[in-house]
This record gives sequence, C-alpha cells and structure tokens, in this order.
Amino acid sequence: MKQEAVTDESLREFLLGKLIYHEQERIECEFLTDSEARQRILAVEQDLIEDYFEESLATADRERFLLVYGRTAEQRRKLKITKSIKDWAITQAGLPQTTLAGIPAWGRVRAWFRARPAAVPIAVTVAITFIVIAVLLNLRIEQRNKRRSAIEQELAQLNSPSSLSEVPLRMTSLDLSPMTVRSAAEQTKISPGVEIQIVELRLPWIQKQRYSKYQAEVRRVVDDESFTIRNLQAEGNGQSLIRVRLPVRLLRRGDYKIQLHGTNIDGSTSPPEEYRFAVTG
Repeated sequence: MKQEAVTDESLREFLLGKLIYHEQERIECEFLTDSEARQRILAVEQDLIEDYFEESLATADRERFLLVYGRTAEQRRKLKITKSIKDWAITQAGLPQTTLAGIPAWGRVRAWFRARPAAVPIAVTVAITFIVIAVLLNLRIEQRNKRRSAIEQELAQLNSPSSLSEVPLRMTSLDLSPMTVRSAAEQTKISPGVEIQIVELRLPWIQKQRYSKYQAEVRRVVDDESFTIRNLQAEGNGQSLIRVRLPVRLLRRGDYKIQLHGTNIDGSTSPPEEYRFAVTG
C-alpha cells in the first residue's frame, strides 16, 4: 500500500466503515495480499482503539467504533480485557507526576515504553499472560454458572409440589435433625447404592413462626460448592416438615450442610436452621 495514496485518516475511515464501497474493497484486498499494508492497518487500528479508551473520538466516530468493535459479546469481552490491560499498564508506568502532566493516560504508558525499551518484551509477556488468564477465568466462571443454573432448574423441578406428590421407586428417605437439637456426636450418613437415584431429606422446622415458602441451600463443606432450592413448602399439622430431594449423581463423598430459611412475602428471610449429613461410599 502506498502511503501517499492512502493516508492514516483514510485507514481510520476504513476501519470505521465510512469509506465508499470500492475504496473499502481495495483496502481489504491490500490487507489480505500486502504484508506491509496489513501491518500499517493494524497499527492504525491500535491507535483507533487507544483513542476510544482515551475518549478522544468524536461522538459519531465513537458510535461507529462500537458498531464495528462491539457488535458481539465476544468483541465486547475483548474490549473489556484490553481496557483491563491498559489500566494495569498505567499503574505500572510509575512516571513522575511532573512528567505525566498533560499526557493522556495511555500516552503515559507509551512514554514509559519508549523510556524503557528493555522492559517492552517483559510488558508484552505480562500483557499476553494477563489476557490468557482473564479469558480462562471468564470461561470457567461462565461454565460454572451455566452448570449451576442447569442443576438448580433440575432441583426446582424435582422439588415441585407435583413431583413431591409422587414416590419414585429408586428413592430412599432420611430424617435430619437441626444442629441446635442434636448431639455433636451424631452424624447422619448416606451410602447410596447403584439402585438408588434420589435421596429425600426430611427437615423438621422447629421455629415457632411458620412461612408460606422455604429456601434450602445445600453446600458441600470441602469445596464450598452449593445449590439453592427455592419455593419449598412445609407439610404436617403439628411440627412442620420440609422435604428436599436430591439426585444421587450430584452427591460426592464428603460432608454436607443444609441451611433452611423461611421466606416472607416481602422477600425477607428467617434465621436459618442448619442440618448436616455425610456421603460415604
């Protein structure tokens, strides 16, 4: 690409989708076939992204930038990661305040790089590491949230009034006592065999006040994995009893605790009652 034929301003307009069709097509072709042109376009694109984070783009250009670079969730995620890297780099620049006066934040980082050329490879390595870690953590959080949401939907269905009215063949029931009324030496143990698919836990509610709905949080003590079951209802004319059903495949070996809350109409909750059990085998 000849620099006298295509200015940096033209390339910015190309990146923002402001050129007419044949000019846009010509630059796209050169981007694919000319390595020097490609490097120049990428450099102009980097400056454009920096101007966006420095909030120095005109309103119309900022809107076009978001249309081009923020159309999908993946693009918005990359912009967020890039901003995090820039924020980190700014805090690492460490230039004296007299030197920083009047210099835009990301410009300070570029000045720091120029003043410390030997540090550039280290900074680039750290930046790449930061991106990889951020992406992996984000994916792990998304996967964990999706798994938890799917499990809680399954638990909601399994503990709905219509499901609780049925008695599955491959189910076992156990009575748990609140920690406030049981001996510390006692420990309810569950040893589900291959023939058992569902465990029903019967939780007595010993508080005087009764509630129209209850909420149970089932938590594995070791790794703090937890699931919440909402909209549970109490049964019994005397002492209230709340039944909670759990698929055996979700239970791993170890200690579990259940915190049970009564829920008021306004959304507030009662003090919790805590129950414990252990999964063995």
